[in-house]
Amino acid sequence: THRTGGLLELEFPDRSKIVVNTQPPLHELWLASAAGGYHFRYDGACWRDTRDGSDFFDVLSREASAQGGRELRFRS
Repeated sequence: THRTGGLLELEFPDRSKIVVNTQPPLHELWLASAAGGYHFRYDGACWRDTRDGSDFFDVLSREASAQGGRELRFRS
């Protein structure tokens, strides 16, 4: 892992990365993975994908598991 300000990089054994970035002016979190990009907004209870309403930690767990080659779980 590597963190700089509002940017967090998770690097996997195959050298692929997941990047989580805060977007304060938009009040969003952005997640970029090998599968694509996601934008999340806080709904008062959790961070939800702006397209399909998925929970941030569920998406992060799914994407990290895919890139890491084994099940990884993240929780708030």
